Amino acid sequence: MARILIIEKEGATRTALQHLLERDGHGVVHANGLEDACRQKPGEFALVICDVALAGEHAKPVLEASHPAPVILLADPPSLHGAIACLKAGAADYLPRPFDQEAFARSVREALALPRHSGATGSQVEMIGHCRAMQQVYTRIRKVAPADVTVLVLGESGTGKELVARAIHRQSGRHQAPLICVNCAAIPETLIESELFGHEKGAFTGATTA
Repeated sequence: MARILIIEKEGATRTALQHLLERDGHGVVHANGLEDACRQKPGEFALVICDVALAGEHAKPVLEASHPAPVILLADPPSLHGAIACLKAGAADYLPRPFDQEAFARSVREALALPRHSGATGSQVEMIGHCRAMQQVYTRIRKVAPADVTVLVLGESGTGKELVARAIHRQSGRHQAPLICVNCAAIPETLIESELFGHEKGAFTGATTA
């Protein structure tokens, strides 16, 4: 189904990971370290799975070498600080070892479902920019989009808040449903509840129908 690169020194771990991935129909290629992985052009794989100890500081070296392929990091022992740093840097997931096989399979499925972009990670056609700040925006969009949570987007007028909202929607589990954008600032305060939630006949002057 997908071509996956595993960056791992331990032979037993590589074999176990390969078995789990091949069981789901994926093709697997091995690398003993980051230098070996770079020779195999990790960005051309559908997914990269890497031991966090081989990934470099905060995983940035492996993330940069693997772009635009998503990267799952395996940590033993895991670290909360390390997990936060790696996810902020753009890792698709950070899994402690030993890991649950079902959790690993789910992480692989979710990573493979992430949209790939040859330019800025997580961007869409309507969003442009490759500076560090925009890269952070793209990364955050990619991380929050699959989650079933409420997202508050803050920014001054004209900075592209609606573009961010649309990008999140396109990458979410609700992407096939419509996205309704409402400019609340353009609706009088006395009418906002009626516009959003409707009203009954006679609720206020001019409400002639429900």
